[in-house]
Amino acid sequence: MNKPKLIISSACAAILTVVFVVVVTIWAELSAPLKDWLKNFSGHHWTSKSIFSALLYAAATAALYQGFRNPSGDILRKALVFVLISTALGTVILAAFYAGHHFSLFKY
Repeated sequence: MNKPKLIISSACAAILTVVFVVVVTIWAELSAPLKDWLKNFSGHHWTSKSIFSALLYAAATAALYQGFRNPSGDILRKALVFVLISTALGTVILAAFYAGHHFSLFKY
């Protein structure tokens, strides 16, 4: 197993998974049918999102591992920085959404 390829594949899959979680979380809050479907899938919408996130991460890591060649150390560092940035940005977006939802700052 090529560790640099695995690291970059995992980092890119993590970024994709963060985007997925943020989008699905907000979408499910705005769409009762989606939230109901997630509830019906596993019994709770959080559990369903977790299952889909784990599957997406694993599938994306495996698929991306096949596509990458030997990445340089600089590319690995940049990918890991982007993981941290996307995680922080996703956290801020979700916190802002729920704060706006709680304080009724926007209508939907």
